[in-house]
Amino acid sequence: MNTNIIALTTATLLTLACGSESNSPGGTGAGGALGAAGGTSPPTAGQPAVGAGGAINVAGGASGNAAGASSLAGSAGTGGSSSGAAGAASGGAGAGGLGGGNGAAGASHAGAGGNTGVAGGAGTSGVAQALDGVRVDDACAGTADTSVGAVCGHVMLTSSGGSKYVKSVTIAGTAGTTYDVTLRIRGIVEPTKITGGMPVEMTPPSTIQYMGKTWRKVPYTIGGAASASTTDPDYTQWHIGVASPKGDYFLNDYQQTGHYIFKLDYQVTIQMAANTTVTLDGTDRNERQIVNFEKYTIDGIAGSMNYGQFIQINVVSAQPH
Repeated sequence: MNTNIIALTTATLLTLACGSESNSPGGTGAGGALGAAGGTSPPTAGQPAVGAGGAINVAGGASGNAAGASSLAGSAGTGGSSSGAAGAASGGAGAGGLGGGNGAAGASHAGAGGNTGVAGGAGTSGVAQALDGVRVDDACAGTADTSVGAVCGHVMLTSSGGSKYVKSVTIAGTAGTTYDVTLRIRGIVEPTKITGGMPVEMTPPSTIQYMGKTWRKVPYTIGGAASASTTDPDYTQWHIGVASPKGDYFLNDYQQTGHYIFKLDYQVTIQMAANTTVTLDGTDRNERQIVNFEKYTIDGIAGSMNYGQFIQINVVSAQPH
């Protein structure tokens, strides 16, 4: 569902006065001047008369699209004029001006009012604000060995001897609306392998070379689950889960595993319904993780804790789908 955001426009009220000037009998008087911005019909020339025509009208309603009025020339008269009143705020018509002076009043037509502006929808800047800066850290326990390919223990272990670090938030938004939320994914991670999902290749070339192997450049996969092999689940699966519409998004699916460490910095767009729960987590089946032995740092955010791993997400934008 799209929510259109339309800014209300306020017409500038301008008042112009027409002075009187005598003509010889039978001369043609000046036509009524065009009103302020954007009249709905062009001005009509004045009818034969001695004096100046009726005064102009001012702009139409202050709300919506301003529509200035036009005026027909008045009957005989020698001068004097007054301005029409401003249109109502709801976009009502501007009142016609009166011809002044010694003769009869000049005929004048009120300008058509502006269309009432459509109210803007709820802003989207705060829809995913709760997600901005969400971070999960898996710090190394004890004194970390930073030699190439080293491992360290998780600070906290599950009852099964592995680890799971989780952070959940609820986004905002207009009920019934689904949003395209663009996230920047940054972190330090080990590789994992997901099966049954849809790997998404976003930036050519789609692969990089690291320590003699070919790896996915952006290890992002939609759906699937940890590999059921003997060893692959022992490498942390970093993941975003969305409750509605239901979705699983894996952030470090390199399609192979081993004692390697990577630095992430990429963007993804995920659909999220208003008021849904979004979870960032890291799940590892065993009691240890790969150390940040490369001592990677990422500009703009805090580094890994005690050479461990982490993911931080920041919101780039949130727009109705």
